[in-house]
Amino acid sequence: MSEHRDNSHWVQNIMRNPTVSFTVNHKIFEGTARIVDQNIESNLSTEVSNLMDVKYGWDEGLIIELLPG
Repeated sequence: MSEHRDNSHWVQNIMRNPTVSFTVNHKIFEGTARIVDQNIESNLSTEVSNLMDVKYGWDEGLIIELLPG
């Protein structure tokens, strides 16, 4: 989730080129990233926002989904 929404450079990079690499549990994945449309995907948005609020105490931002493969 990007706290600064599309003002964040990493989000601007994804908007130009969605190809990404990311690490989970010391394993590197190649894949793509996409901006989650919070109006169309309200269930996913609510779930991510709730998880962010519990873990970090904030839930306002732009949700980015990382897809391996």
